[in-house]
Formats: sequence, C-alpha cells, structure tokens
Amino acid sequence: MISYLNNPKNNIITIIIIEIITLSISFTADYSGAGMIAALLKWIPAIIGIATLILYFVSRLFTKKYNWIISIIGAIVMFIAAYNLYITDYSQTL
Repeated sequence: MISYLNNPKNNIITIIIIEIITLSISFTADYSGAGMIAALLKWIPAIIGIATLILYFVSRLFTKKYNWIISIIGAIVMFIAAYNLYITDYSQTL
C-alpha cells in the first residue's frame, strides 16, 4: 500500500485529475457580481494545483518517502478553495 502511495506517476495523475474536477466546480459557480475579478477567481484551483505539483517535485529531490502527504494536502486545499468559490454569493460584494 505504501509503495502505491509513493509512486510518483500515481500522485501526479491524481493531482491533475483533482485539478480538473475542482476547475469544473469553480467554472460552474455564479460570478455575476464579481466583475473583472471573476476571471482570476475561476483559476484559483489551477494555481493551487500547479503549486502542489511544483512542491511535490521539489520534495522528491530531497526525500523519497512520504511525498504522498503533499498530494493529499494539495487535493484537500483545492477542494476547499473550489467549494468556497462555489458557495460564495458574489451579488453581495461591492
């Protein structure tokens, strides 16, 4: 089980799949009152996903164990960001 979690191919594919899922969630949110900032808000899960991938690759240079923790933390942060973007009511902002 641990060797399956430490496999870089599995972690990279997982991060990319979760990034696609969270991007689809953030793109379906209603940004009617956000104005020009909506273009940036839609891409926040992608930015988090790219940062997770970079952090994963850097951690692979230093250690070969427990890199899957970075993947899980990145996935959780992407889901939290997409959920917060989806439930926010942008019609109330100025």
